[in-house]
Amino acid sequence: MKNKKDKQLSTVKSLNRAIKIALRSKLYQEKFRSTRGISTLLDVEKIPFTTKKDLRDWYPYGNLAVDFANVIEMHMTSGTTGKPTLSFYTRGDLEAGSKAIAKAWKNFGIDSKSRVQFMMGYGLFSGAPLNTYAIQSLGAFVLPAGIQPAAKQIQLLRDFDIDTIAATPSYYLYLYDYLVQNNISIKSLKLKRGIAAGEVYSDELKNKIASLFSIKIYDHYGLCEVNTGIIYECKDCDGMAVLDEYVYPEVVDLTSGKVLGEGRIGELVLTSLNKEASPIIRYRTGDVSSVRTYFSDCKNCYGSTILERVKARCDSTIFYKGIKLEPFELRDMIISFVGDKMHSRIRIRVNEDPFRDHPKILLSLKSESDRSILEKLQNHLKERTGVNFLIEAVPYSYFGDFDSTKDKIVEYVK
Repeated sequence: MKNKKDKQLSTVKSLNRAIKIALRSKLYQEKFRSTRGISTLLDVEKIPFTTKKDLRDWYPYGNLAVDFANVIEMHMTSGTTGKPTLSFYTRGDLEAGSKAIAKAWKNFGIDSKSRVQFMMGYGLFSGAPLNTYAIQSLGAFVLPAGIQPAAKQIQLLRDFDIDTIAATPSYYLYLYDYLVQNNISIKSLKLKRGIAAGEVYSDELKNKIASLFSIKIYDHYGLCEVNTGIIYECKDCDGMAVLDEYVYPEVVDLTSGKVLGEGRIGELVLTSLNKEASPIIRYRTGDVSSVRTYFSDCKNCYGSTILERVKARCDSTIFYKGIKLEPFELRDMIISFVGDKMHSRIRIRVNEDPFRDHPKILLSLKSESDRSILEKLQNHLKERTGVNFLIEAVPYSYFGDFDSTKDKIVEYVK
């Protein structure tokens, strides 16, 4: 058992150091006019939150806490619904980040003999490149495949005896569809493990992917604004272990912002403890979780705080005539019910005016003879959610090639 008092004192010291660095940026000079530090962890609630809007309002350099001459790398979010949010890195940031994230990959079983293939986008997004640095620091081989046609991904897996995949949950299902359609045996691959990240997904879908590929699947959580890969699924205790020497986690009430106790579900808030260029304090992630335990007895996970897996986002929820629907949960529910009779990808089409039309679900069946499953699915979803979805079978080609990091699930129409 880790010493609770010593841990708390160490965390207070780290938080004060992070606040001091953050005050070098214009954003925090404005936001923290009356905040200069804390005495105990109870004081954390007095510190203002940082939001995505704050980062966008101060785009591009407002959150920069060092001279730009010291910046050697930058990453950003997609910015599809507004200005992107940026994260800058000094050489020290990259070294500290790699050292921290490498602990997660070491826990997964990665060592100098491992061969890892990343099937996620490189470039401006932080996940793939920053994890690549961390894996390489362990001496492992990384094949930075990025976004490639499925045929190319499979060829690379086989040619280079890859034992570990990193991809979104959606892409695993897409890849499996390709293997089946082209009569390629899973046994022809030498996979030992998979990292499924970049999307919210259920335990049910996680287990399904593990079963399809006959490998162990681990979740790995991060976000550009704080850092990628800073919360990971420990292979020994199955909890989402926080690298809490690198990041400080809180779970707060969605409405009041009050810090919640262990086991209570709320919004995950993160503070970076070891970033120089663009530190971030009490950042509201928009992801829903809860603290399982503050002081873990697990001897093999790095960090003492264990969270529940993130299975929902505050801003992705669909509200239809007063009914709350989580799109990823709905996707996993459909895949679980229909099983092997459908291809893995779906589209949920929702009218911006909920009183105009019923929401529609588009999916692709593997055989026309299985159309009877559509009515059964409609009844199943009505029973589970209270919503009468219109369900339409479309050709597999409707979804096109999987040419982005994430699969679009929800489509709003006017």
